Amino acid sequence: MRPSRLLVILSVGLLLITCVVAMTQADAGWTIRIIWGALAAVALFDLAFSRTGRSVQLQAKIPDQIFAGTTAVVDMTLTSTKGDLPKGLGMRFQMAPELTVEPFQWDNIGPEARFDLPLTCKARGKFMFERVWLFWPSRFGLFDIISSKKVDHEIAGVPNIQPVLSGQITTIVQAELYGVKDTTFRGEGSEFHQLRDFTTGMDPRLIDWKRSARHGGLVARETHVEQNHQIIMCVDNGYLMREEIAGLPKIDRAINAALATTWAAGIGGDMVAFFSFDSRPRSFIPPAPGRAAFNRIRAEAAALDYSSVESNHTLALAHLNGLLNRRSLIIVFSDFVDSITAELMVENLAVLNRHHLLIFVALNDPALQQITNPDELTLNNVAKAVAGGQIEKERQLVLDKLRRLGVVCLDISPDQLTPELVSAYLDIKARELI
Repeated sequence: MRPSRLLVILSVGLLLITCVVAMTQADAGWTIRIIWGALAAVALFDLAFSRTGRSVQLQAKIPDQIFAGTTAVVDMTLTSTKGDLPKGLGMRFQMAPELTVEPFQWDNIGPEARFDLPLTCKARGKFMFERVWLFWPSRFGLFDIISSKKVDHEIAGVPNIQPVLSGQITTIVQAELYGVKDTTFRGEGSEFHQLRDFTTGMDPRLIDWKRSARHGGLVARETHVEQNHQIIMCVDNGYLMREEIAGLPKIDRAINAALATTWAAGIGGDMVAFFSFDSRPRSFIPPAPGRAAFNRIRAEAAALDYSSVESNHTLALAHLNGLLNRRSLIIVFSDFVDSITAELMVENLAVLNRHHLLIFVALNDPALQQITNPDELTLNNVAKAVAGGQIEKERQLVLDKLRRLGVVCLDISPDQLTPELVSAYLDIKARELI
């Protein structure tokens, strides 16, 4: 409970009146006592006939985990034990700063109110939803009644695997490898698939003459794309990856895309490993079949802390190169500021690229696009556009150098990261570049 704005205004007004009366009338003591006594009586009467905090009960069904960067629904119910809910009922939420409540509407008419609370998790980790503060005006509006409802529920922010759970990745990969498009790549792979009768229109070079002689008719060899490749998810966890893009850190977007590609590789029959680093190598999960490795990689990625140190690409990539004993597809999620600071990164990627196939993934910031293309040509906006254009030019210089080395570079917007990466993986697999 606390004094309302109305009570404060009345008290200040009465104080001014008291000062004026005291200065103009010598025998105004009883008048002043009566005025202040009346206000105190009204305030006590207001408290006596107002609703207390115990008369309102709160029930909340809060999920145990929320995908980072997404919004979950919390089912909340307010119940009045004495008549209808108080008029003017409002609420505030005490929780970790990584949890935010989106705007919502609800109706508190009647003895019970049920509503869905949109709760957004902006990062990975474990966060507390501590309590809900309810407040409403007293009967005469002289006080604000405040009630604290303890919740103390721990919410885990985990990597977003909605594309996997929804079946979107499975549908795309199966359609590419085993559906209609699969016929495009049969005959171009190096791994034997099956024998089939030769038909008009097939490549005569596919005819297996020895088996045709035994069979008494023309038989063709059908091959498909080789499986059991090694796919390495190499995630940079340095301070540059903590930058938020569209409300989510770059490292979280990289982890989400890595998990989606891990699931796609599992469907494609490949083996997946996970490697993370910042100022030094951190964790390494050896290659395993994609689906079997998915849960281990997901748990390891969810446990990654947000690092505030600079990435050491030389130490990390040299360590990774020593761990690999066969040609692999290495997907590097990293970032850089300019061409000068990226020199060591480019040199070490070039060393890896001699024996492995690399995909370098970087996220471009939509806010930078807005800066370089301002709506109003003011002097300040032009200066920002020039600086933003210089940053973009530096990024393109580094990416062009990597492309000339044979590295597949993806510099794309955050919302297109997962589909573009999965598409690049499927294209490389179909062309047998690993």
